[in-house]
Amino acid sequence: GKGKKTEGLPQWIYDELKSIANVSYRYADEGDVEEIVEEIAENMALWYGLPEERVLDGDELLFDDVVDNETVKDLLFNYLTPQNLRVDLMSSLFGRESNFDEAIKDQRKGNVGEKDEDVDEGVIKPVHDHFEDDSEDEKETAFDTGKAGPPSIEPRFGTHYWKEKISTIIMQQWTDASKAQLPPAGFPLDLPPKNPFVPSQFDLKPLPTDDAAHPLVHCSVKVCVCVGKKKAWFPAVVTQYKMDGVHPKVLISYEDEDEKWHALDSPGNYEKFNAEDPLEPGFEGSLDKATFKFRVIGVPREGEGAVLRYGDADNDDDVEDGIAFPPIPPPSKNLPKLVYDNNSLKVWHLQDRKFKRPLGDLRIKVDCDGLNDSALNQACMNLFCRLCADALTETCYLASVCELGSSLYTTETGFGIRVHGFDHKLLELAKEVLALVMSFRGREGRSDLPPAIKEGRFDACLESLLRKYKNYGMNASSFCTGLRLLCLRPSHMTSNSKLKAIHGITIEKFVVTMNKILKRVSVEAFYHGNCDINDAKKASQIILGAMTSNCNHVGIPKTKIPAKLVVKTPLVVGQHSVTAPTLDPQDPNTAVEVYFQMGKDNLMNRVLVDMLVQVLDEPLFCQLR
Repeated sequence: GKGKKTEGLPQWIYDELKSIANVSYRYADEGDVEEIVEEIAENMALWYGLPEERVLDGDELLFDDVVDNETVKDLLFNYLTPQNLRVDLMSSLFGRESNFDEAIKDQRKGNVGEKDEDVDEGVIKPVHDHFEDDSEDEKETAFDTGKAGPPSIEPRFGTHYWKEKISTIIMQQWTDASKAQLPPAGFPLDLPPKNPFVPSQFDLKPLPTDDAAHPLVHCSVKVCVCVGKKKAWFPAVVTQYKMDGVHPKVLISYEDEDEKWHALDSPGNYEKFNAEDPLEPGFEGSLDKATFKFRVIGVPREGEGAVLRYGDADNDDDVEDGIAFPPIPPPSKNLPKLVYDNNSLKVWHLQDRKFKRPLGDLRIKVDCDGLNDSALNQACMNLFCRLCADALTETCYLASVCELGSSLYTTETGFGIRVHGFDHKLLELAKEVLALVMSFRGREGRSDLPPAIKEGRFDACLESLLRKYKNYGMNASSFCTGLRLLCLRPSHMTSNSKLKAIHGITIEKFVVTMNKILKRVSVEAFYHGNCDINDAKKASQIILGAMTSNCNHVGIPKTKIPAKLVVKTPLVVGQHSVTAPTLDPQDPNTAVEVYFQMGKDNLMNRVLVDMLVQVLDEPLFCQLR
């Protein structure tokens, strides 16, 4: 028989919205304290009608098990009506606040300067004038600042505004359109598809048994060791815990950087410690069947790494007062591990131990062969990323309402992809993004775009990119930065050179260029968060599958991977200066950049420069402000 037709919002849509609201509220990032107080105060207002027990979440969550269709219909047909509508229009056509009085005076005199096609003597032409098939009797006199009289002034901010009643003809048109009716045939508006990215699993993945969590990990301790006939207490840090059969062990790093595994005595004594009842300084225990004793000196705060204390009151007080350098704890054992290295694909993995939330972050860096050979190649890469992002708009929107974000961006050697959010459906979104991106590969002999790129979107994205190139450097600060990079980076192409290279490009030329750029690629990825080694291996297979799905994959040899070169600045007594006027002659701003080159890049120099910036940042900001 025929299926029963139901009225109202489908139950699956309500369940989906309810689930998304619960997830967003439960795992929301910590907000600004002032904003939270303001929101709570608003929720306490009488007109919200929230009961006391729902002041915190009443405006965020859905509580009923089924949708209240009667209330939905009541809101739609009795409240969301043209009669309850207010329209706010804001435009410089009505005058500018900075010279409002002069502009109104000029308009009333008819002195408006050059006439815009939609402006005549201070009058805005009605929209109907743009359409030939509108009859004369339907046209309404447009709003005229010259006839409207003096404006009202908002008392708090002094904003000028006019109030005018909406015409009866427009109101009748809106009223007719708001009546309940079936949509016409071929109407493009439809219910959304079921969202495939709604997460339902939020459990934290267990840590590996050889590097598990324990209350002692990252604690600062003092270990009692016999030195000859005397006992001495040595400061140390517990850096790792593992289950070795029935005898759990801890790895202790001593002050002299010596590391040693010790069997942990009485492991049951630590089961009582948790987030509500944490381990505290002063706790004592033993190791290696009471061969060594230890005392906890310092406990890390939530999310903090290893801490090292000497347990010496004078020294600890000096560190606290900022007159002594704090002891440096041993380097972290929790570093990314390489889980896949083959076919010019490297995948790194690190399971989260700090934030302890069901979130993940997958970052993919794709190096392309020959990207920096010409301005055309770089411009086509910019257009490629825009096309892919445009084609993924609907997919990424569904993911975004489920707290799953993604981005696609160009780099100096290729392009990058980032997918982040709840880990449950993260790899599914990554798979869709990669499938679209890699669909541009293996199109030798083709002159058309992949099917996912809709008709007309190439021209729209190209127009947007050309506009960006034309506007680049109009700001003095960005123009200054561009000049510095042009002097230092051989691979840096100016926006003007890319504009000339891509202007008037055809789809066929774009496809040929991108096929050449993407013919040989090398990929490196990093998966971090609530993901174990199996998730990382699954991500490796998804990336590899996308790389090899449309072509016989050819990677870039390690010696051919594009290098990020920087020109060595010659040593001189004074300085090298570059001075240039801004592109916008009306721009009153001036930008100055001072660049210091510290020598050839290495890890130690980077650490020292980072520390120098950290020390200088606050006093420099305080002086400049």
